[in-house]
Amino acid sequence: MARVEALSMSGLSVIPVEYVRSMDERQSLGDAYDQAAASWSTAGCQRIPIVNVAPFDGADPSSPASAAVVDAVRAAAEDWGVMHVAGHGIQDDLIDALRGAGMGFFGMPIADKEAYANNPAAGILEGYGSRLAGSAGEDGKREWEDYLFHQLHPDARADHARWPAHPPEYVPVTKSFGERVSELAARLLAILSLGLGVPAPTLERRLRLSDEEVAVEDDLLLKMKINYYPPCPQPELAVGVEAHTDVSALSFILTNGVPGLQVLNSAGAWVTARDEPGTLVVHVGDALEILSNGRYTSVLHRGLVNRRTVRISWVVFAEPPPDSVRLRPLPELLVNGAEPRFEPRTFRQHLENKVLKKKD
Repeated sequence: MARVEALSMSGLSVIPVEYVRSMDERQSLGDAYDQAAASWSTAGCQRIPIVNVAPFDGADPSSPASAAVVDAVRAAAEDWGVMHVAGHGIQDDLIDALRGAGMGFFGMPIADKEAYANNPAAGILEGYGSRLAGSAGEDGKREWEDYLFHQLHPDARADHARWPAHPPEYVPVTKSFGERVSELAARLLAILSLGLGVPAPTLERRLRLSDEEVAVEDDLLLKMKINYYPPCPQPELAVGVEAHTDVSALSFILTNGVPGLQVLNSAGAWVTARDEPGTLVVHVGDALEILSNGRYTSVLHRGLVNRRTVRISWVVFAEPPPDSVRLRPLPELLVNGAEPRFEPRTFRQHLENKVLKKKD
């Protein structure tokens, strides 16, 4: 398969037909820069909420400062399913180093990156690729991106043979970032638990405990995907990532500052995410929507492409173990006649069912 980077560098003016989206989908597509300019210049345009979690004190969650954070995060998760998180505690120099390491990998010649190529047909999903298994449906449409995907945390689960040896700082920087995101995920899940009116440890425990109340992991599983979107000569026909919700509990996103991420708001309109300095974009995923019985929204989102420049995003997915944890609405929420909106399922079952539905 030709890498999308190679197609972009070839100077083609017409993209291959397998990248051209359906007529219906194309009605809302366009160059990411143009869409961002049009969206942001509109009077009263909606913005993804920014929440500062630094004032939250886990030792005093009922303090006025902590309660204000809980209310802000709860509202963003309910109304949007996405937020810009400030006060996340990850140092700027580590974030800059992570960006530099990722750009260093994708700056290598394609032939060198191929040493890390994955093989979805053989069940090897980790590594360098041009689409994740199952991302192309029966119509065979592809997304305008290359990517690097691997397990991130806990480190004992990571296959470091799938991690780039170049640049040399990639491994230590990425490991450190994974540790910090793990801490942030725990903090946000505590805040989101309180937003549901249940004790702070509830959501993380339910994402890590088997039906027998046995802890099956010390931490949530984190997976890293670096998306590389080269310039596209016909951005009005293609997408970097098609519209979808994440299967994770939470997803954490950094970018190189180039616009492209769009989320669907409650009115059914696409909103382009701004580059908000000092923040991480955090998505609510399917697993958290299930546990909250739909109170928190798994946000529908997509990635647009542009004619001018490369866009890169770093996404960390926080997920439960695939088989040992059964996802179901929290029993504490099923009171006063409330019915469960989701059938119990393992994370693997949810993922497989979602992929199968996509192919139908």
